[in-house]
Amino acid sequence: MLQSRKAAPMSKILSPLAVAPFAALIALAACGESEPEIVGGMADPNHEEIEELAPAELPPMRTREASFRCADNSVVYVSFYTNDSQVGVAMERDAIQTILPNVAMADAETAEDGEEAAAEAPAGPPRYSAEGFTLVGESDASSIQFARNGGGLQSCHS
Repeated sequence: MLQSRKAAPMSKILSPLAVAPFAALIALAACGESEPEIVGGMADPNHEEIEELAPAELPPMRTREASFRCADNSVVYVSFYTNDSQVGVAMERDAIQTILPNVAMADAETAEDGEEAAAEAPAGPPRYSAEGFTLVGESDASSIQFARNGGGLQSCHS
C-alpha cells in the first residue's frame, strides 16, 4: 500500500547568492565619483642630478638571424643587430655567440677628440671583427664572407 505524502508548505528562504546582486548594487550606489585625494609623495633626493643626465641609449636589438654554409662546408650562425653596430656569431646552433663589433664604428669611437677618425666608413658591406673572427656582409644579404681563427675570408651562403 502506497502512502501519499502531503507536501509541507514551503517557506521562502533567501539564499546568499540571491541576495548578492542587491548587496553589490547598494554598495555601488554608496560610491561617489570624486577623485582620490593625493597627499604629497616621497621626494626623490637625486631629482636634480637625474634631470641633468643625458637620455639613456638602448642596447642594439637583433634584426635578423640566419645560418650560412661556408666553402669549407662548415655552418656559421649569425645574428645581425640594429644600425649594423655588431653581429653575433656561433659555430653551433645553440652555442653562446661571440659578439663582433663593426670595425668602422669601433674606430670612430676610439678616435680622440682632436683627431679625426682614420677614414670615413669604407664603401661596401660592413666589416665586423673580434676574437679571431671576421665577418663581412650586409644584414639582408644572402651571402657573407667569414673567417675564423684569423684565417682567410671564405664565401658563405644562406
